[in-house]
Amino acid sequence: MYLGYADGRVTARTKVGGGWGQYTEIAGQSDLNGDGRTDIVARDKVGVLWLYSGNGNATDPFDNRVKIGWGYNSLNLI
Repeated sequence: MYLGYADGRVTARTKVGGGWGQYTEIAGQSDLNGDGRTDIVARDKVGVLWLYSGNGNATDPFDNRVKIGWGYNSLNLI
């Protein structure tokens, strides 16, 4: 993860956890749940879509994942 600032600067990268290789697509840069923080969605190898809600904590930035759908293997991009 790179923390970004409004002026375009970013921090050095920080490891936010392992296991991301289980996903075939990861997308972010939006507030999907309306709490004012950036969230991530990830599609796993069987087509399940997961939401990782951003929580504002720089060292542990995402809440536990929540399943938000399935059957997403038919899409080329999320």
